[in-house]
Amino acid sequence: MSRQLFARHIAHADRLMWLPIGLIGALCLIVGSFTQTLWIAIAYALATLPLAAWLQWKWPGLIFNGFIKAAVMMGWAAVLIEQSGGLIEAHFSIFILLAALILYSDWRVIAFGGLVVALHHAAFSWLQHLGYVHLYSGMVGSGHDHDHSGAELVACLLMHGGAVVVQVGILGYLAKVLSRTVAEGLHVTRFAHKAGKGHLDTTFTPQQQRLPAVAAVLTMRDQVAGSLHKTQAAAQAASQLSEQLFCAQDTLSEQIARNVSQTEKISTNATQLAGLTRDTAMESQHVRRLAQDAQAAMEENDRQVNALQDMMHQLAQQADSISSMLAEIDHITFQTNLLALNASVEAARAGEQGRGFAVVASEVRKLAGNTQQTAERIRGNVEDITRQTASGVTQSQAASATTHRLEASFAEVARRLGSIDGALQQQHQGIDALEHSVTEIHDALERSNRSVSDAHEMAEKLSNTADTLLEAVSGFHLPPLRVSGSVASLSVTPRTALAEKDFIADKQ
Repeated sequence: MSRQLFARHIAHADRLMWLPIGLIGALCLIVGSFTQTLWIAIAYALATLPLAAWLQWKWPGLIFNGFIKAAVMMGWAAVLIEQSGGLIEAHFSIFILLAALILYSDWRVIAFGGLVVALHHAAFSWLQHLGYVHLYSGMVGSGHDHDHSGAELVACLLMHGGAVVVQVGILGYLAKVLSRTVAEGLHVTRFAHKAGKGHLDTTFTPQQQRLPAVAAVLTMRDQVAGSLHKTQAAAQAASQLSEQLFCAQDTLSEQIARNVSQTEKISTNATQLAGLTRDTAMESQHVRRLAQDAQAAMEENDRQVNALQDMMHQLAQQADSISSMLAEIDHITFQTNLLALNASVEAARAGEQGRGFAVVASEVRKLAGNTQQTAERIRGNVEDITRQTASGVTQSQAASATTHRLEASFAEVARRLGSIDGALQQQHQGIDALEHSVTEIHDALERSNRSVSDAHEMAEKLSNTADTLLEAVSGFHLPPLRVSGSVASLSVTPRTALAEKDFIADKQ
């Protein structure tokens, strides 16, 4: 036990010793008032008490104060024995006061008190043998003869001294045991005070660690320190994890923000595309209707061209009829010219009488010539009409072929526009589904963003908790970890059982 630890205990015992000193002093004053020996108690009190008090005040906590208190208390016992005339009951005060000295938890104080008692008995036995005092009256012999032999005085001294020796031995052993208990208590108190200030790294010597209470406290300390180390490691891990969570959540929040922006753009584009698809589908339907109308117009035009071809054929037939009629007119004209010529010849033969007829024949010939010229012009016109009709027929046939091709093209356009319209309808449905999916993705991203915000708050709380734990643990000065193999752990071997064995061995 260190001197510093025991000093407080000694100082406390010094203060407590004034109680039995005060009681024995008061008893001596009372006895002295009845036996006319009050002056002895007063003189002894004035001689010893101020000196003992001054020494205690000057050097508190030193063990020699215990020796002084032991001497003073044994002196008071001697005063009481002197005042009572050696009464056997007065000797009990020695044992009572020796028992009080056990509070010092030091066998030396009790041994010193016993030595003082032994010197007292030896001195007064010698003085009685010389006849200066008579303290053993009634204790040896018949009880009425005050002249005792040396053997009787030695026997009485041995009897009293033996009782004191036995008392000192028992009390010394108890003080030794008590010193270990007090030492345990003081060490535990010291550890408790330091632990209260966060110093769990209090060290003990190997001898101190053999004390059962200290061993139990160290085992508890090691377990608590191990828990605090684990708590510190867990708090540091939680702090690092919270930092990683912060970084991951910030990255995730940025990514979610970008995804939300992209989904909003996709949603906007999908909406615009859906509108454009609807407009395109409407235009496609309108174009398809126009193509169908154009196809119908081409069919009507084809029917009209066919009708025109029929009319051209009929016109060609009529021109052929006119040509045949012109041939007959030529023949009639030729016959008319021939008849007019014959008439002119006959009129010339008739002379004056046939002059009028000749004029008629001349006019008839002129009319036949005119008719022939007119027929020639008609023939020329009919030939022009025939050529133009043939050209019209050719052109109408080409137009009919072109109309058929246009009709087929418009039919193909209408068919393809129908396919495009169907594709646009499917595309419009797909865009609507895409827009719905994008909306769901946007909502999911919003929920994820809220979840990330909640997780960020939880991570912040975790970080605050970890910081609080680290701050709480950092207030403790922990003993170093004892490394065993690759695992760092506090040595928490139960010292208590070993310490108790050592304690029992020391007792025995």
